[in-house]
Amino acid sequence: MTAEVKFVRLECLETEDNGADEVYMHYNGGFMAGIQDIETGGTWNLGVVRNVDGEATVSLFDEDDIDEDDHLGTIIISESEVGLGLRSQSFNGDDANYLLFYRVRPADND
Repeated sequence: MTAEVKFVRLECLETEDNGADEVYMHYNGGFMAGIQDIETGGTWNLGVVRNVDGEATVSLFDEDDIDEDDHLGTIIISESEVGLGLRSQSFNGDDANYLLFYRVRPADND
């Protein structure tokens, strides 16, 4: 059974940089969304939908101009989360703290 993930929002509890982070996300290793400037206390409303078959990985990065982009963490989303309502997981690498809110629902087969 294939399910789909609806990404609702990303909340920043603490940035990695002083000031705003320039964040983007990967889904199963490929670009998903970004680049979005976000500060501590800020919210990024996503509205992105992706299919998930089994498990999927979501990684959050902070773009840097001078050196390599900062990896702020990776989470795993499972199709076994179908019907569990609004879920959240955190990214907390490099002293940052972000919460990703999402829903896993049955895939629309239309």
